[in-house]
Amino acid sequence: MSKRPTKTRKPKKSASRPQQQKLPASQTLDAAPRLGNRVLNVRADATDLRDRVYEPALLDLKLTMDPPPSEFSPIRNQKSEGACTGFALSSAITLLNRQRHALLSIPSVPPLASPRMLYEMAKLNDQWPGEDYEGSSIRAALKGFFNNGACSDDLAPYVEGERGWFLTKDQAEDARKLGLGAYFRLRPQIIDYHAALNETGVIYVSAKVHRGWQNPRNGDIPTSNLTEGGHAFIIVGYDAEGFLIQNSWGETWGGFNGRPGIARWRYEDWASNVMDAWVLRLSVPTPEAFDLTFREADAANVSLFGASKTRAPRFEEIVGHTIHLNDGKLVTRGKYPTPVSTIQETADFLADEAATAKRKYKHLALYAHGGLNDRNASANRVRKMKEVFKRNGIYPIHFMWETGFFETLSDVIFSSNAKAEARVGSASDFFDRMLEFAARSPGRAIWRDMKRDAAQCFTNTGGGTEALKVLLKGNARRKHPLKIHLIGHSAGAILLGHLLAKLNTVNPLKEPVQSCSLMAPACTIDLFKDFFLPRIGELGSASGIAKLSQYNLIDQREQDDSVGPYRKSLLYFVSNAFEEKKKMPLLGMETFCADLTLKPQHTLHYAGRSDTITNSKTHGGFDNDRATMNNVLKNILGRKPSAANGFQPEDVTGY
Repeated sequence: MSKRPTKTRKPKKSASRPQQQKLPASQTLDAAPRLGNRVLNVRADATDLRDRVYEPALLDLKLTMDPPPSEFSPIRNQKSEGACTGFALSSAITLLNRQRHALLSIPSVPPLASPRMLYEMAKLNDQWPGEDYEGSSIRAALKGFFNNGACSDDLAPYVEGERGWFLTKDQAEDARKLGLGAYFRLRPQIIDYHAALNETGVIYVSAKVHRGWQNPRNGDIPTSNLTEGGHAFIIVGYDAEGFLIQNSWGETWGGFNGRPGIARWRYEDWASNVMDAWVLRLSVPTPEAFDLTFREADAANVSLFGASKTRAPRFEEIVGHTIHLNDGKLVTRGKYPTPVSTIQETADFLADEAATAKRKYKHLALYAHGGLNDRNASANRVRKMKEVFKRNGIYPIHFMWETGFFETLSDVIFSSNAKAEARVGSASDFFDRMLEFAARSPGRAIWRDMKRDAAQCFTNTGGGTEALKVLLKGNARRKHPLKIHLIGHSAGAILLGHLLAKLNTVNPLKEPVQSCSLMAPACTIDLFKDFFLPRIGELGSASGIAKLSQYNLIDQREQDDSVGPYRKSLLYFVSNAFEEKKKMPLLGMETFCADLTLKPQHTLHYAGRSDTITNSKTHGGFDNDRATMNNVLKNILGRKPSAANGFQPEDVTGY
C-alpha cells in the first residue's frame, strides 16, 4: 500500500512516553505504481500476533467451484482511483449478504455495500497518518468494517476521485445493519484456501500484480516477471489450474468462460505473488445491539483508578456528540475522527429547528472530561451520558481530550513505586512522600505537557477554536438559539478555562454561559482567578458565566482515596508532585479553598457533607455519582429533572 501523508504529527515530549518513529521510506509514496491507468497501491499487512489464523474444517471439498451468479456479486469498477481495498471488501460483503438472504429464502435483495465508506474507513484505521492519499491495507479495511459496519451504496455512492468525504449520521446508522462477525487470516497454503472457499464462498486477498493482469487471455492471467504493485480483489472459485478471482476493473476485464470481471489466477502465479488473505463471516444483523460485549473484570482489565475497563463504543454511537482533540488539533483519523466536515454536519443539524423539534432542545452542553482516562473510557462516557442529556432537551458535545496523561501516569507511578519501596517500605505516610519525590521529575513533564495541550486547543488555530466556531455559528442561525452550558471534571477545568477565554471571539451571540459545573477541578487557584473568577456574574459578554457550581471532596475523602500505590487522591499527587511548586493550591481541594472568597453566583458543594447534592467517594467518581450528575442537570434546566428523566443507576455505571 502506498501513502502520501500531508503532514507528520509532532510527537509529545515527556519523560516516560516513547517518541514516534518515522515511517520507513517504503511506506510513503509520491507516485503510486500503475498498470495502465489503474493504481496499484496496496501494501502487505504487517505481522500481528493478535491475528486469528484460519483452521480448515473437515469438509468434503468440491473438485471445482464456479464463481457465484452475477446478481450475487456484481462486477464493480474502481476506475483510476486506488480504492481496491474498499471495492474488494464491498464485493465480499455483498456476496455473503446475498447468499445469506437466498439461503434463508428472504425475498428482498440486500443493497450493495458501499466501497466508498469501506475505503475511507480503511484509511482511518491504518497506520499511516492523514487521509490525503490513495490506498490502504486489507487488514485496515477489515478493522474499519469491524468498528463501523458498512452502509449501502445508495447512501454512500462511489464518486471517482472524491475528496473530503466524511461519515454522516444517516450513513452511520444504516451501517449498523451490516457488521463483521468472525474473520481469520489465511496461511499461504493451497489446502487452506480450498477449504475456506468451500466453507464461505469468498476470500479477501491482496497480491503483487504484474503486467499479465492488464489483458487476461480468454480470462486467463498470463504469467510475467514484471511486477507493478499491490492490488486487492476476491477469490470466488477454483479449478484444477488456478483460483478464479473477481476484480473491480469493470466488465471489459477478465472474461473467464464468458464471465466479465472474472479471471483465472494460476496456482504458480498465486504462490509467487500472494501477499495476504482473509476469510470472513457477517455478524447477525442486530442494529440495536450492534456492539454489545460483556466480559468480567480481572487484574489485567482494571484501570489505575480501580474501575473496570470496558469495551470501546463504535464511532456511530457517539458521532455528532464529540470533539476529539490531540496535540491541540482536531483528530481526523483513527476510530473516533472529528474533522471539520463532521462538526459542520452537527452544526447544520442543530441549526435546523424542525429537525431538532422532536427532542425540544433548548440547551447545548459542552462537556470536558478530565483527560485522565484513556480514549476508550472517554468514548464510553459519551455513549452512556448522551441519552440522558438528550431526553432533558440538552444536546451534549463532549471534548474527547487525548492528553496522554493516563497512558504515562501508570508508568510514572509504578516505576517510582519501586524506588520508594526500596527506601522506606510501603507501610507509612513517609512512603507517599518518597513516591511524590520519585515521581516529581517525570510527573511534572507530563503534567506540564497536558496543560500546554489545553492551551493549544484554543489558540487562534487550535482544534477547539475551529470546532467552536463551526458549532456556535450554527447555533446562531437558530430562531431560538440554544443556551450554552459548560461541564468539566478534574483537568477538564483547565481546558474550559482556555475555552472561556476564546468565547467572545468565536460566539456570534453575546449571551453568557448560563451555567458552569466543575467537578473536582484539577486547575490551580491561580488559573481559576485568571480565567473563571472575573467572568462569574458577568452577563454582558459571551465569555461571562451566569452561575458556577463546584463539587469537591471533603479533605478526609481526598485522603482516603488512592491512585495505585499512592494512598491519597490524584489532586494530592498533582499538588505535591506534578505542579511546578510543591503543595500548589488546587481549586478542587478543600484544604486550599478555606480562604477562597466566593461570589454570590458561585456555589461550592462538598461530597461528604451534602449527600443529596453530591456524594462521590473518590476524585474520579463524580461523573459516576448519580446525585452529582442530577444536580448538574438541575444547574442546566433551572429545576430538578423528573425522576424518569434524570440519571438512573445504570446511567452512571459501566464506564
